[in-house]
Amino acid sequence: NEKLYRERIMEEIKLPGETVDTERDDYDLHIILEFDKGEKWGPYMATRGNRYIVHRDRHNPQLKGLAAVRSAVKEFKPHLVVLGGLQMLDTYPFTEDELNARLKDIDDFLSELPSETLVHFEMASFVNPNFLKRLTDVILPYSDSIGMNEQELPNLSSLLRTGNIVYISDSKIKVSKTMDDTRELLAILNDLPRHKPLTRVHIHTLAYQAVFTLRDNKKWMSGITTAVKSSLTATRYVCGDDSIDSAKIKMILDESFSSSAIPGSQRIPIIDSTLSAAGLMVLMRSV
Repeated sequence: NEKLYRERIMEEIKLPGETVDTERDDYDLHIILEFDKGEKWGPYMATRGNRYIVHRDRHNPQLKGLAAVRSAVKEFKPHLVVLGGLQMLDTYPFTEDELNARLKDIDDFLSELPSETLVHFEMASFVNPNFLKRLTDVILPYSDSIGMNEQELPNLSSLLRTGNIVYISDSKIKVSKTMDDTRELLAILNDLPRHKPLTRVHIHTLAYQAVFTLRDNKKWMSGITTAVKSSLTATRYVCGDDSIDSAKIKMILDESFSSSAIPGSQRIPIIDSTLSAAGLMVLMRSV
């Protein structure tokens, strides 16, 4: 319920706007089913750990909290604004006018932010290529940074290169391909009309974290620190334990990786045996 939800949030985190009465019939409901490799559900067996999400959400697609956030941001003057959860708009039964109005609300919010305020857009899985294209036109031009996983990276790359999204992608994408695809993505996005340059991309996969920043970047903290914190946080959540126990972790990354899929590219060893033993991978490259 709402009281329990708020009790689980750190005191330092302020929630602007009104809360939703969970006693009403139209309150939002999200169910996340997580399963491990080898688990069975009826006749089906999971070939890898994954999750399945079902939701009934009538408030987030309408961006009902955006007005309160816009007001709070003006007073708070944040160093960084993070956008996420926009996949809730992807398949919602909007009319064209309703969708245009919601996207204009987002555009108005981003355009009001001071140019020095950093904007990070956390991607998600989108199935409607037209909607994803709209997001690339509305949100990405304002984004200093974007975050994606191993499925969302090829999805966005394919849309920008071919106009189509991919519905199936490699769940164990090689580091070399991630690096090549991210370099290409940075170049494509920064060649498009933008309000500010894209200076950072964070790729988080099942096997590793990769943080890319442009050379001479002074806006972002150390990519190594970011990747370490992300790896440790992901490990704690997946294992359900605040401590890092290497016995619970399976190393699925090779002992070294190529900086590119181009033949003859530099091969880089994973030197830190502590991180390797814990199944954590740290990458930081200026591009």
